[in-house]
Amino acid sequence: MYKRMKLDGVARIEPNQMGKPLENAVEVALRNKYEAVVDKTLGTIVAILGVDTIGDGHILAGDGSVYYEVNFDAIVFKPEMQEIMEGEVVEIVKFGAFLSLGPFDGLLHVSQITNEYISYDEKNARLVSKESDKSLGEGDHVRARIIAVSLNEKEPRESKIGLTMRQTGLGKIEWIEAVRKSEQHSAEVGAAE
Repeated sequence: MYKRMKLDGVARIEPNQMGKPLENAVEVALRNKYEAVVDKTLGTIVAILGVDTIGDGHILAGDGSVYYEVNFDAIVFKPEMQEIMEGEVVEIVKFGAFLSLGPFDGLLHVSQITNEYISYDEKNARLVSKESDKSLGEGDHVRARIIAVSLNEKEPRESKIGLTMRQTGLGKIEWIEAVRKSEQHSAEVGAAE
């Protein structure tokens, strides 16, 4: 889930940045220090929107930089358990599909795609069901529920998000639309009788 937050931090302004407008230098320092950082409690800081307040500067002995305590606006993304997300399939592998979910990729294991048996079509890089014509490939848009979250602050690429589509209202967007149209048609036929 994306959230706009007010955060506190420290901006380190290096000597070569002195003389530039302070707010601009602080904003650049905040972007360099905080953007794309993973924090288990906050999630990932996606963007620094602006600086609200800048405190007094402090100089440390032996360091030519000036340190400012700042309050700033940021956009953060934190995947929440049971949250329903829409994403695009970015990779198909034998054991499932990887979905792009904001700054992270989530894994949709083959056992969590449908209640049907799913096989891997290596030639076409698709996951295909045996009973129906359902298939999943790169570029497909899906709606899934988050069932596992493990954020790794030290190695953000090692963060893991587990997903499922085995519930009503979830799946490839085309599958969801087909079910909705079928239910709508059944309701119209029922009303006409």
